Amino acid sequence: MTLTTSLIDPWSGPYGGLPPFDTATPAAIEAATLAALELKRGEIAVIVDHPAPPDFENTIAALEDAGRPLKRLASLAAILFSTRNLDGMAEVEQRLAPLREALEDEIAHNPALFARIDAVAGDTSLTPEQARLVEVIRNRFVRRGALLSPETRTAVAAINGRISELQSRCHANMIADAAERYVLVETEAELAGLPGEAVAAAGRLAAEKGHEGKFAIANTRPAIWPVLQLCRNRGIRKQARDMWMTRCAIDGPHDNRPLLSELVTLRGEKAQLLGHESYAHYAITSKMAGTPEVALAQLVKTLGPVRRNARARLDTIQMLADTDGLGDRVRAWDWPYYLDKHRKAQFGLDAEAVKPYLSLDNVLAMIFSAAGHLHDLAFKPLPDAPRVHPDVRVYELARGSDVIGVVWMDLLYREGKMRGSWQEEIQAAENFHGKRLCFSNVCSNIEKPAGEGPILMGWEYANVLFHEFGHAMHMLMSRARYPSLGPMGVEWDLVELPSQLNERWLYDRELLRRYARHWQTGEPMPEAMIEAIEAAFRFDRVFSVGLEYLLPTLVDFRMHLAARGAPVDPLAIERETYTEFDIPDAIDPIFFLPQQFHSFTDVYAGALYSYLWADVMVADVIAAFEEAPGGLYDADVAARWRDMILSAGTSVPGAQAFRNFRGRDPDPEALLRRFELA
Repeated sequence: MTLTTSLIDPWSGPYGGLPPFDTATPAAIEAATLAALELKRGEIAVIVDHPAPPDFENTIAALEDAGRPLKRLASLAAILFSTRNLDGMAEVEQRLAPLREALEDEIAHNPALFARIDAVAGDTSLTPEQARLVEVIRNRFVRRGALLSPETRTAVAAINGRISELQSRCHANMIADAAERYVLVETEAELAGLPGEAVAAAGRLAAEKGHEGKFAIANTRPAIWPVLQLCRNRGIRKQARDMWMTRCAIDGPHDNRPLLSELVTLRGEKAQLLGHESYAHYAITSKMAGTPEVALAQLVKTLGPVRRNARARLDTIQMLADTDGLGDRVRAWDWPYYLDKHRKAQFGLDAEAVKPYLSLDNVLAMIFSAAGHLHDLAFKPLPDAPRVHPDVRVYELARGSDVIGVVWMDLLYREGKMRGSWQEEIQAAENFHGKRLCFSNVCSNIEKPAGEGPILMGWEYANVLFHEFGHAMHMLMSRARYPSLGPMGVEWDLVELPSQLNERWLYDRELLRRYARHWQTGEPMPEAMIEAIEAAFRFDRVFSVGLEYLLPTLVDFRMHLAARGAPVDPLAIERETYTEFDIPDAIDPIFFLPQQFHSFTDVYAGALYSYLWADVMVADVIAAFEEAPGGLYDADVAARWRDMILSAGTSVPGAQAFRNFRGRDPDPEALLRRFELA
């Protein structure tokens, strides 16, 4: 049996079969995917040509069961592309993505198949779960153009293929840009203020680049952020910031600017063909917000008080910089530096002093303990499970005697891995033709020390791990019978609710006292440090109520609102937005458009506001826990949260799921009240 055939076949091994991360190669994935595309095409033909009248089993259930080899291969390709992008995986993915999209268009644009789906939709004998699955599948077909004329469907399919290609290229450019660019520093004295490990890492990178005895700052967040926060040399801070904020925005092979313009313009053309006023209208019809007007109202409602608060903060930071002898107004490359000074002076919080208490083992213990307490989960290491790299940790998750899934914790940076933090569903949980466990992959990019010392992280990274594991919990707790009714099908402005809520448990004092212990002495984190962290959190707030997030979100929204079938200049919209709101240049966005990862994806494009929408719900859900007798671990609230949200998937619409949990719609004022911005 060839490798290609084995990749098409169901995965082998325990837990119903584990993905062969350790043996799959880009070439084998490409060859197997080409075969799997034809297999799915044949399965669809069988459904269309079925001699019996359409019913749930021979049409809807058969559709749900079709293409399993292709799904498995797409998961392998996605993992290798984002975490082991070596030996041509990026090029392979750029070739395969349009082919997968083309097949989905071919399926959705088959009038005979859609007629069978429509016939089943009229069946009044279906169970509620079956009826919901029919609704979800039918909506999916309509959003891809099933109701359009043949000529228009052909045009939409061509656009989808080009969009898929452009999105893959944008992602690949970000990986390549981060790997190639760096700031060269001549002497160690110019890095004064940086912790020793950051200086050592810069020295190693310079040597790798052929500059022995010098120092190089990588174009990655773990390398840039210490420089912006701690380096005393203002010129070096500016160089680092300029490099970081011009990722994929300079002339050359990794320039995303022309790709972005074409991408947004094509999205507008697609939206018009599908009968929508703009791409923003098309994107939001499938979200909880429902209309651009509703999403925009929440953005504007939040932007006003946040903008006023940001100016007051800037005044405070400017006074600190004046006292420090800056001799200039605070700029973008000064803001993190003086903000860190303010935290130390105002709250007594030294970010570097926190790290010894946050070893990777400690943070994972906190994550697992909180999940275990809330949901009666047990975690068991699986040292022999296949993985893309030996650093990846794999765990079995069980509730009592019921194993619910396997999670891969891929948390350390290495060559060929995309920067950032994210979670991917490798295999959806289901109970359709036999129980299938959820497989989840949690990724981050914590820097691994050069020597044998512990893996330590700052508070921000610990928060990120709690966030991403919240996504994993959403996947792993699913009780959906059918994959299409699982968590990946929920409205995308609900998908961030479990992740952003899970961040709250990192601030649980009892959890910190028990697990946040100094890696050398074993002493628990001092109470004064915990209090300083809490005070700084109240000052910094969650990122969705900061101008740094709200402005890129507004840009994304306006850019896709302008996508109405005519050419769009996204960079002009970005410039106009920042000019209109007269934001001080000290306030730096999280990213500019050429590196705005989320806007390159179908699920976040036109809906970057989802993080804000989710945080409104998070504030409301947190209040439910905090008002309960058991607080953050109240058993009744945890059970409702698990049953009504985490486990429900998209078996009911998101708005109804929230009402089932809270007894009402989300309170739009909850987030502003939480941070005293109302």
